[in-house]
Amino acid sequence: MYRAMSQPVAGRDREILRQVRFLCLLGVALLVVVFGLPDDGWERHVSFFQVARESHWRQNLNLPAAWGSLKVIFWSAGLALFVESLGTLLALRKRKNLALAVFLLQLLPLLGFLTGTYYFVKALL
Repeated sequence: MYRAMSQPVAGRDREILRQVRFLCLLGVALLVVVFGLPDDGWERHVSFFQVARESHWRQNLNLPAAWGSLKVIFWSAGLALFVESLGTLLALRKRKNLALAVFLLQLLPLLGFLTGTYYFVKALL
């Protein structure tokens, strides 16, 4: 099969694997931030998502809820980066059907990102 590329296939695959490793490590780092740093829910034995959700529109600058909603955003971004790297790795290994299924899973972190953004605006306004 003819490929019109400036790099050889092995060099291209090596570069893609380097980028996949970077995205995966960045996603894991965001997940470590989410689960490693404390939040207001730790004292009350509830999750950071619950803290972000309990904010009301009448409370201006609810900082514990804003931090919880930022953690929801970070969790979504970390999960999206991890899923992206997994899907790219599967596509590189010629597992097209699995790669497509994994790429469709990115809808879930997108919903989490939108939810976290909504909770963040609600906590600050």
